[in-house]
Amino acid sequence: MKVYLRTFGCRANQYDSEQVRVLVESAGSTIVDDPADADAAVFNSCAVTAAAEVDLRKGIRGVARKNASLRSVVMGCAAALDRGTLRSLPTVEAVVAGGDAPAVAAALGLAPVLGVARAAAQTGTRALLRIQDGCDERCTFCATTLARGANRSRSAADLVAEASRLAERHPE
Repeated sequence: MKVYLRTFGCRANQYDSEQVRVLVESAGSTIVDDPADADAAVFNSCAVTAAAEVDLRKGIRGVARKNASLRSVVMGCAAALDRGTLRSLPTVEAVVAGGDAPAVAAALGLAPVLGVARAAAQTGTRALLRIQDGCDERCTFCATTLARGANRSRSAADLVAEASRLAERHPE
């Protein structure tokens, strides 16, 4: 299967997309740059502003015009807050809340790959390392708490192990 992967938003979404990339490639599928060449698409969404959600919907519609036979999955913050709007967009077959990469792989119909945890290498020069996810604050202008849930930190041992793997392949 060929999968088009597009990320909207912050570094947290970029990190989540890297995890999806690892699962897709571990299952024997390929990430492609052109949606016209893809069998499926994954859109990692942002909900930080109304404009971000407009960009997402515009992006999904544009890709659907290029390849109407795509099977699309929307993940990320906008997906977590969605009330049915995203599922009604052309080609969208599944909406996965947050950065649940295994759920995205399942929605794509990919067989689960045991032992695949974190990317040993990422696509950018600068590797991203997620230390925590979510937020405990209740800022009136921010949807992060609603979309990503309460603050959750990873263990120090897990962080050191991932940082060591990433440092072997990334200068930054």
